[in-house]
Amino acid sequence: MRVVVLLAVAGLVALIVAVSTGSAWAAGVVIALASAGIVLLLRDWRGERTGGGIHSGSASIGTPPIGEPDASLIPDDFSPDLSTDPQGPSSDARAD
Repeated sequence: MRVVVLLAVAGLVALIVAVSTGSAWAAGVVIALASAGIVLLLRDWRGERTGGGIHSGSASIGTPPIGEPDASLIPDDFSPDLSTDPQGPSSDARAD
């Protein structure tokens, strides 16, 4: 994260210098910093897709991998919010 922030700040400074002075060297630095930023973005994106990314250790231990259904959630275990019992909750769940 720190590298990305430093790269963005350096790119912004180089862009301001390139625009204000009209220097071709400063424009080349802007292009180089933008290219480095794209490389970092692609690296992070590829790491997240393969599951070995920066945030891969933050997933909870009990969650199944993406694409696999969670066996603990069964549709028959849920009950509707609406009740036909006159002494029970109202039939309009939003009114409660």
